[in-house]
Amino acid sequence: MKRTNRTLMVLLPTLVLLLLGTLMAATVPSPPPSPKVAELLPPETPTGVPTATATPSLLPLPTLTPTLARREFLETFEVKVAPTSFLPGRGPVLPGEFVYAGRRLDFYVGRGTFSAEQVRDLAVKIEYALGYLQRRFDVELTERVSIGFYNPALAPTSDTRGIAYTHDRTNIRIFYRPNEEPYQALVIATHELAHALQAEAYGREAQSRADLVLLEGLASWISGEYWLSLSDSPSFQARARELYQAGYRGNLASFVGSANSMAAYEMWAGFVEYLARTYGWDKFNELYANGRGRAPGSADYRGIYGKSFQELYTEWYTTLR
Repeated sequence: MKRTNRTLMVLLPTLVLLLLGTLMAATVPSPPPSPKVAELLPPETPTGVPTATATPSLLPLPTLTPTLARREFLETFEVKVAPTSFLPGRGPVLPGEFVYAGRRLDFYVGRGTFSAEQVRDLAVKIEYALGYLQRRFDVELTERVSIGFYNPALAPTSDTRGIAYTHDRTNIRIFYRPNEEPYQALVIATHELAHALQAEAYGREAQSRADLVLLEGLASWISGEYWLSLSDSPSFQARARELYQAGYRGNLASFVGSANSMAAYEMWAGFVEYLARTYGWDKFNELYANGRGRAPGSADYRGIYGKSFQELYTEWYTTLR
């Protein structure tokens, strides 16, 4: 028994060496190949990234003109649901029949003017025009505005076609006869809505004492392509040049008594554009916001520009010759 144990003890080292050799000769198996990403996706899932296809624009390219901050004008009156802003509630109640509620404007119609159907048609176009005005002037309404259409016999004066009341909640009155051109009423409505935007921009108090040249000139300028469409002019500067050549020169403030009030507003719009383009909007805004009354030419031109009203419009006239 002891001999057997001695034999095992002698053989044991040899057996250990043989076992170690066998283990060292063994190779570690390589891991299986990783599955491809496509194999992990369900068969119906696409693996490629879709590419966008360019679609040609249907809008014409804008034409550069001398008009300050001019935006392309497309005469289309489709209702814009989004992203047009919506103002809740109702605007001021006006005389006549309530006929249409837009996203920001309410419309009324009295007797002896356009029909309710015509006013509803105009309402859609005026809502569309408001979007243009807000983008052009970079100001938006914060409260609903009401617009009423009435017979000219109800106007404050015989030549009044539109008036905007901005001292409290803004409301607008448009005065036209049943057989008159609705498009002209649309243009007048854009001018009066421009007064509403002025009140938003400068405040109702500043609006109540704005220099008449600036008040009406800026409103016509905000109306932009709508107003220019009446004379088929490419810009307010071009229109002012036409009027200057036709004899509208001299004291710019005296045009308030002109038989052609439209021409007076257009000359003032050209002057407003000249001030803003030449000296910047900051100075113009300061001039407008610190008006000293409705008298034409009464704003503090010298205090803001270092030049008198006469010096400034004479300077502008030299660009019209």
